[in-house]
Amino acid sequence: MIRTAYLLCLAALVATLQACSASYVPGILRPYRPDVQQGNIVTKDMVEQLRPGMTRDQVRFLLGTPMLTDIFHQDRWDYTYYLRRKNGDTQIRKLSVLFAEGKLDHFNSDAMPAEPLADTLILGSKPSQPAKSVEPAPAPATAPAPADAPGAGQQKP
Repeated sequence: MIRTAYLLCLAALVATLQACSASYVPGILRPYRPDVQQGNIVTKDMVEQLRPGMTRDQVRFLLGTPMLTDIFHQDRWDYTYYLRRKNGDTQIRKLSVLFAEGKLDHFNSDAMPAEPLADTLILGSKPSQPAKSVEPAPAPATAPAPADAPGAGQQKP
């Protein structure tokens, strides 16, 4: 009896130590790790609309409020986007906008994704069933009223 209990404890200890060195861990035993998003989502279309001479308000309207404004560099706005997926993939995109005398002078940008790609990166893979689009019903065809019909030339108030 004691020998059986000893063997069971030894087997449990070996199984526990073996589990610590295994590279595969079942999904049910892994902790939940959500996607982490921080910063401003800036797309390629937004960057293409930037023009030298734009005011700060125009840039803020186009790109949103900057993530970083430095007190020592008041003429520089930094738009940073950080995405870490639950599988460990990390993406960092940066856009720096520089002003001179209150107007956009120039900007430095990483390659930004197009709008559909940005949506896919943020939302993940597309749903298995595409969303059904609702088409508007066609307008009923009406024949013009004859010119001699009563009320044909009158306008409604």
